[in-house]
Amino acid sequence: MDHPRRDASPGDPYLAGGLGEWVGRLLVDDAAHQRADGYWLRRQAEEEGTFAGVLADLAERTTPVVVHVSNGRRHRGIVTALGADFAVLNAGERDVMVRLDAITTIRTLPRERVTAGDRPAAGALTFAEALAALAEQRPRLLLVGADAADPVSGELRVVGRDVAQVRVDGGGAAYVALASVLEVSAAESG
Repeated sequence: MDHPRRDASPGDPYLAGGLGEWVGRLLVDDAAHQRADGYWLRRQAEEEGTFAGVLADLAERTTPVVVHVSNGRRHRGIVTALGADFAVLNAGERDVMVRLDAITTIRTLPRERVTAGDRPAAGALTFAEALAALAEQRPRLLLVGADAADPVSGELRVVGRDVAQVRVDGGGAAYVALASVLEVSAAESG
């Protein structure tokens, strides 16, 4: 391929003295394009993010978080598992299982890396299925609903299609509508 003949002039970038300047401008332009491309890729990832995806990213990085629940309660810890409609948070001495639709905000520590949450995250196990599996072990649990002032504490006996049966402390039974349960954790010994 023939290139047009160029007359050398003092500012010609093809001259040995100007070649470095010309290559430098190319490198600066290339870096600017790469930054712009990186920005748009990050922006696209953020726009495709989901709440469950954010939880999955935070769990993968074992990032300490504060989870705010719609009943006014807060739990500090690390997300350790995700189901189809719930997250499990290790809050120090206990694990707390919280329905995703009850989580209002998740906060991280200052200077923590921002996450996009742009990937599928949830497991197939539902909140009700997890409780039903737990009922086989008859654990002592604390079930907390929208009214955090009226939790149900006792031995989880049976979980039906939409109800949990709990043998409450002091005797008797409580029948709890599963749809009303926002969070579950191990109950204090009683």
